[in-house]
Amino acid sequence: MRYYTINLFFGLFLSFSCSLYGQTNKDYFKIHSGPLPVKIYVGNAGKPGSLLGVDGQRGIIYAQMDGAGRMQLELRGLEKQNIKGFVFNWPEDSIKILKSFSNEQYDVKFLPSLRPMIYKALLYLEIPQKYFAVHDNCLIYVNALIEMEQFDEAFYILSRLNLNKLDSFGYRDFSEASLGLASKMIQANSKSAKIARALLQKVTIRNNSADHASYLKLADSLRIKGLYNEAISEYARLGPIVNKSIGSPYAKIVEIWPVYCYIKLYETYSRAAAKDARYGEAARKIFSTAIQTVKKIDQSPPARQTNEYSLYKLIRALLRVQYARQFEQAGDSVKAAEFYRQSVLEVTEGIVSARVGLDWLPESLMMAGDAYEKLELNEAAKNVYKQVKIFYDGTKWAAESEKRLANLPTT
Repeated sequence: MRYYTINLFFGLFLSFSCSLYGQTNKDYFKIHSGPLPVKIYVGNAGKPGSLLGVDGQRGIIYAQMDGAGRMQLELRGLEKQNIKGFVFNWPEDSIKILKSFSNEQYDVKFLPSLRPMIYKALLYLEIPQKYFAVHDNCLIYVNALIEMEQFDEAFYILSRLNLNKLDSFGYRDFSEASLGLASKMIQANSKSAKIARALLQKVTIRNNSADHASYLKLADSLRIKGLYNEAISEYARLGPIVNKSIGSPYAKIVEIWPVYCYIKLYETYSRAAAKDARYGEAARKIFSTAIQTVKKIDQSPPARQTNEYSLYKLIRALLRVQYARQFEQAGDSVKAAEFYRQSVLEVTEGIVSARVGLDWLPESLMMAGDAYEKLELNEAAKNVYKQVKIFYDGTKWAAESEKRLANLPTT
């Protein structure tokens, strides 16, 4: 009997991660395949036996029990069959390690001793927890892998689970772990974005604030890594879900960030178009999309007292910078200067009431400094860069402000 099936998605991951991480990923489900010894409770009597496999699509549990031989049990009719549940006695050493992991005391050296039990137990997560309580220990193992940055193995497991089925049992934790893993994979290596996003398609995003926040964080990680097309796709997935929630605190920010991504994509394509005219049409389409989206937001902008207001002002300023650059390239310095002035006014209006901790504030400040330089208001630029050095010490923004200060003309 086969105890598991490798799907195409999983097979693609094996080949992808080998090239991405430069290592050979072991097929632990195959290595640790075999019967899982359990007690099968028929009525109140526990009888020794083994679980041999489960077919979630057909709804069958394959098992064998002493005195009864091999049997097929209905996954969704265990009560009717007088099956009260299954119990697996975890080895004492495994329980100690899992308890340490649950207390955030991690060590990769313990993983090999856990795998033989964990990979057998993972095959039976589609049995509801009330009948077979292995879910918690399996989740502890997965979360430990993520915390220890064993991303390839964590992905290897989560990509095989039926997350929707587990959600339906009320066991949402594996979906949440998948969201966290995808975000950390992208942050650690932008080349993993494609495979991480494939995992996301297995996760159902519920219409609640916690899911909105988790998915927004993941989309943000794509944007931060400069994967703007990918970020736009994920914001687009989240947007309609968030919009169903009246008064959602994430509605505006999910609407605004794609515009930022479009502007950044336009910057890339416009630079390419300067060298190769074939990129010009794509640049114009992206810029047009950004403009039209901003016009739509303008009809119902964020309130001034909200955090999103300063981000809204940043994208309006970024658009004006693009106009200024276009006029610079056309040789019209007067119109270019006017749009640089407008960009300063826009971004300054957003900065005035913004909190220091906002993700986009340092970029807003640096953009204001750059615009001041363009307008030859070097003292104003210097003051902005000094503020960035103070408030964002130790970041890339502080390093950049240091460079710009050094390049400012002396008075």
